[in-house]
Amino acid sequence: MEYGLRLTRGNALPTDPRAACPEPWRELLPPGPAVALYFGSEFCEDRLPTLAEALASCELADTHELEPTLLTPLATPEALQRVQLLLEALRAAGRRPAVVFNDWGVLGLLRERCPELPRRAGRLMNRSLRDPRAYRDAPDGRATHQGSRFARMRRFLADAGVAAIESDADLDGGFLGDGAEALQRTLHLPYTFAASGRNCPLKALLYREDKGFSKAIAERCTAPCRSGPLPAPRADTPVPQWRAGNTLFFEVPPTALSGFLAHADRVVLHEEATP
Repeated sequence: MEYGLRLTRGNALPTDPRAACPEPWRELLPPGPAVALYFGSEFCEDRLPTLAEALASCELADTHELEPTLLTPLATPEALQRVQLLLEALRAAGRRPAVVFNDWGVLGLLRERCPELPRRAGRLMNRSLRDPRAYRDAPDGRATHQGSRFARMRRFLADAGVAAIESDADLDGGFLGDGAEALQRTLHLPYTFAASGRNCPLKALLYREDKGFSKAIAERCTAPCRSGPLPAPRADTPVPQWRAGNTLFFEVPPTALSGFLAHADRVVLHEEATP
């Protein structure tokens, strides 16, 4: 097993990559080296890194001999242009990060403008069931992994020159497949996104009540979510949940891990739920 790291609390990389995730998970994961440093944003275009932030992440990755891996979100036309400008500036600075895309427009941009950059299909490309209530009160750890549901998607991505598929522990099972398409299978732990959208409650709170969501959609955000995720418990599930900006996350029950881990080539460990 190899690991990617998604750090949010500083630039200190743990000696053992498993130390990046909450303690109860560490003994459940097999040993393995860290090979990639993930940065950027999967879910919110307002959280795309600046050029300075991206260069700092690339430098940190190089210092530790890790592959810099830029996360990009669903993109409006304006955000797609920002992604293009960021990639062009990184390439001009001699940086060649892998890019995780969660938007077909970003994939098109990579194929047309940046064909040399490794491209990886992100978590939003997996439209599987995500409802944490499916775990109920007694998660039994089963994962069906019926790959036929997702075979066409994996073949399409492989034909488009995509190097890897990145996924949550999807409750339907099967998205990661059996590796037949020569795509690296990457699993993100321990936080799975349950829902995400352009309407961000934290951003809406920046405006007066009658202007909240209209302003939240139309204007750039100062990212109050940078201070960290907020607990968002629900009475109908015991699974821990967090609100991080425009995205609601839940923690996969550790007892459900084994069925998904067997289908992964890389695990990306997140220090905390981050959009």
